[in-house]
Amino acid sequence: MHFAQSRCRACDLVFSNPMADDEELERYYRTRYYEDHEREYNAHSPEIARLIQERVAAEVPGLRRSVLPYVQGGRFFEIGAGYGALLAAARELGFSPAGIEPSDAAARIGRELLGLDDLRSGMFKANDWAAASCDVIYSFQVIEHVTDLHAFAAGTFRMLKPGGLMIVGTENHHNIWVDVCRMRSWLEGRRLMEFQTADHHTYYFSDRSLTRLLEQHGFRVVKCLVYTPPLAEKLARSRFRSVFSKLAFYALHYADVWTGRGGRVLVWCRRPA
Repeated sequence: MHFAQSRCRACDLVFSNPMADDEELERYYRTRYYEDHEREYNAHSPEIARLIQERVAAEVPGLRRSVLPYVQGGRFFEIGAGYGALLAAARELGFSPAGIEPSDAAARIGRELLGLDDLRSGMFKANDWAAASCDVIYSFQVIEHVTDLHAFAAGTFRMLKPGGLMIVGTENHHNIWVDVCRMRSWLEGRRLMEFQTADHHTYYFSDRSLTRLLEQHGFRVVKCLVYTPPLAEKLARSRFRSVFSKLAFYALHYADVWTGRGGRVLVWCRRPA
């Protein structure tokens, strides 16, 4: 979908250049993305209800650690909610859940199997939701897909209540794997460097570029965490062509762990009271 990237030297944001148009991206996210990336959660599978309930149970401990120290109740809104496992987990902790999910099929699963009546299908548009109506906004692996970052940040700020919390998670381009790809492209004399993330991603952040964007729109950053996913999680979705590629994978993983330069960044921020 995208084939080349540029990096802003001032703010450290990596962006697709040129960028796919909004209609093409919306068509992909509404009809193909979820089906390609969450195939085990097929609406026609006899195991779908069990799989989703297991996922809901697994989400509860994470929310206890990441949200409850800051906010203990109220409206919990998720952008890119999928089939709603995180929203259902938030409901178990006493929150009132709502959310938006581009995939019609995924949102329908959440409404029908989890009873999430306020899980809508469609692209996120902040003006479709009431101002100052959310105590928590959660957005994980979403902001890299949007086309208008400033509308996204300004819109979520508008939706939060004063003192409300937003958690934003995405990929971090300051990691060893990206450094290796950049070096390989340079050694091979490529005019265009290797695309460093999924080709449907519009943006690629670092802790610096993400916190800067949020602060520009009035958020107060409370915490910023750069990390690498657990080894078991990465192995589960990896395939190796040889023993050498597997050894390289382990080396890159532990290099990220030891240097603190993992492939993910998570930011907690508040709208000032």
